[in-house]
Amino acid sequence: MELNSTVGYVVDYCKINSNSVSDSPGVSSSSRSALKSQIDHLTIAKELIARRYAFETVDLLAEHCLEDLTRQSLVLVTSRKIDGKIKSCRLHSMVRDSCVKQAGQEKFLLPVMDYFPTPILRRHFLPQVLQNHRRVSVSWHDLNLKDSGHSSCTTCIICIPQRGYRPKSSVQNFTSLRVLHVLRRNDRSYRELGQVFELSNLTYLASNIPDSIVPPAIAKLQNLQSLIIYRSDVRLPVEIWSLRMLRHLIAFTFQPLPLPKRATLSLVHLKTLSMAIDFVCSEKVVEMIPNIKKLGICYSQEKFGSGYYCLGNLIRFHRVEKLKLEMHHGSYVPRLIYLPLSLNKLELSGGWISWRDMMIVGSLPNLQVVKLKNHACHGEHWETIEGEFGNLILLLIDESNLQRWTAKSSHFPRLKCLMLHRCPYLDEIPHDFGNIHPLKLIEIDDHKNIYNIYIGKITKMIPCEVFLILFQT
Repeated sequence: MELNSTVGYVVDYCKINSNSVSDSPGVSSSSRSALKSQIDHLTIAKELIARRYAFETVDLLAEHCLEDLTRQSLVLVTSRKIDGKIKSCRLHSMVRDSCVKQAGQEKFLLPVMDYFPTPILRRHFLPQVLQNHRRVSVSWHDLNLKDSGHSSCTTCIICIPQRGYRPKSSVQNFTSLRVLHVLRRNDRSYRELGQVFELSNLTYLASNIPDSIVPPAIAKLQNLQSLIIYRSDVRLPVEIWSLRMLRHLIAFTFQPLPLPKRATLSLVHLKTLSMAIDFVCSEKVVEMIPNIKKLGICYSQEKFGSGYYCLGNLIRFHRVEKLKLEMHHGSYVPRLIYLPLSLNKLELSGGWISWRDMMIVGSLPNLQVVKLKNHACHGEHWETIEGEFGNLILLLIDESNLQRWTAKSSHFPRLKCLMLHRCPYLDEIPHDFGNIHPLKLIEIDDHKNIYNIYIGKITKMIPCEVFLILFQT
């Protein structure tokens, strides 16, 4: 892979993604950010990188390429994750303009609306543009083409939807298309993709889906690696299991996954599944997605008493690193007994576990991030013990009835960030936390006088540390 090719693609994607929020107040073109995960997925889908070393995965190579760009100051990091990896990035306006110009000159990726700002120019020149450029960013309106001969060489379309415009055109003429990324709009004015499921070469598809229904024709996309749907309650056909190359399956929420009658079908390359509603974690399902790394599940039914969802089998996911569990309805009942030992990030929302059983979470050897939201833990007292949370870096407790927290600094030896939001009954932070040397940030809201009661003491104990206090209205 040539580094300058990756520069052109990633940088221009950042620029195009910034256009998608151009109507946001107070956001300048030089400060709009693109999510790093989207860049990675698009880079892989376009096959701009190849395996350089046998021990590196394609995803890791994509991360390294983006880091190369930041070291050269071509891409600026706007935020990083707690482990130091890139979370979002942006371009300086001068770099952006230069990259847009260079990408157009080299026919790498052409932002049509930058080069042809008026509808008259686009209507006149677009057929020629599509004949000579393999990658373009364009609006839905401008894709209303009649001549299929001009679109056969286009392999990548980053589409910018327009407010109030429901596309009447189809993308079926783009027979060589491999990447179709429709930038999100909150008004959801775009809902139709035409005959997108006829594009057999497609490797990356991100868009809305009419009526939240994915048709059985999805089986025709045997090269598809990433499917991202901007809708809730998405219904997938059983044919989804035939997509052997699928790596990322993402939506606001998926309806319960239909299972094939034959157990021979499996998605061995699937790395991301989020968010699945009422996911039944049976042994059969575990065998069908054995290499999952990011798993998001949302439950809305109360069938836990009978073990209907088989959550004990979560421990069978030996490669899962990030797990998100949400409970939208129902009162608290003990639900978690086992968790995958490979986890490094866990997010719980709703009543999942009692504070006295948190050793199930604390005993995970690789856990670095824990987020407990919406009364995820039941009870009023949390007491930790030696040997728990040895590698924890970030702890968030958001909305809890916790009243008393008993802990020592040795219980959280690597903690860097502590966030307490909407904990109105918690009187103080454990006194010994002043001896946690890596601790850099304590973030507290104003639902209780915990700031007035205790922050003065802990500030004296760690005079060189930084505290960010949030006052919510």
